[in-house]
Amino acid sequence: MRIAAVIVNFRTADATIQAVVSLDRELRESALRKRASNYVIVVVDNDSADGSLEALRKTFSEPQWADRVVVVPSGHNGGFGYGVNVGVRYVVSAFGAPGYVYVLNPDATVGAGAVEALVGFMDAHRDAGLVGNVIRNVSADVVRAFRFPSVLSELEGTACLGLLTRLLRKRMMVVDPGGTAEVDWVSGVSMLFRSEVFSTAGWFDEGFFLYFEEIDFARRVRQAGWKVYFNADVEIGHIGALATGMRDETRRMPGYWFESRRRYLVKHHGRFYAAACDVAWLAGHAICKVKLALKARPERARPHVGRDFLRYSAANVLKPAPEAAQNRNPESVALAAAVATR
Repeated sequence: MRIAAVIVNFRTADATIQAVVSLDRELRESALRKRASNYVIVVVDNDSADGSLEALRKTFSEPQWADRVVVVPSGHNGGFGYGVNVGVRYVVSAFGAPGYVYVLNPDATVGAGAVEALVGFMDAHRDAGLVGNVIRNVSADVVRAFRFPSVLSELEGTACLGLLTRLLRKRMMVVDPGGTAEVDWVSGVSMLFRSEVFSTAGWFDEGFFLYFEEIDFARRVRQAGWKVYFNADVEIGHIGALATGMRDETRRMPGYWFESRRRYLVKHHGRFYAAACDVAWLAGHAICKVKLALKARPERARPHVGRDFLRYSAANVLKPAPEAAQNRNPESVALAAAVATR
């Protein structure tokens, strides 16, 4: 099988169905052009418990979907990375290792030629293990590519100070490469991998519930000797945070964001560097608060975000590093064997 697509659903059945419709149209038209029907879309329901699983099964059991779409229950809501792993495991066990794995958010829409262009890029760049693309949100903001988090990017990211941003431009986490380029990591909204990546870099670390899992995965992909690319010629539409509600800035930052952020920093840099990043984040947040107070501007941050951040940082500063992802677990070895015999 050339392409296996995975969409992880959590209580967004209607949006997931629309995402599958757009993705199936793109993959089917691409397959017809190449005279080969060699793809499957796996929808993983992450224990929505709201009728989503039943609705998805009812929709995609209809004859017009044939064997192109499969709905798989994950068993429990283990987070985004867990859901992706469930989908990939299903594909490998049912069909063998695919050439590529494409991960798409359930609140995203695939335009004509998007996935075909990503696959064509990977075919032409044998050193590429992972490629992402432009994400255009409904709010009209455009997400491109990113640098790995650092002390300075944490300071710049929360300070909301133009002078500091200009001084630290080359340290900012958000990057506009100005075109297709190698980058540190790309948005998890739309990602295409070689299946070999899972056997060399390991699976998604299921210790991340939500957020930072794609940063961790991209770093391990690079550590395994692959390159991560941003393709500026491909664009995906995206609603954003439909399942998590993260766009609602009247709500407090969820605990899993703090946990995922710390897990990433401690896992890859150690406790002291993670503590330095915490200090930088808090310093930037304080600068922003002072700036807004001096200008008598309304508060723009989430409720109690600084207090919550400080409390979580102080409570966890001495905790040991999390267990590293097992790059050579039995599943990775099995996938490596499947890739070798593909």
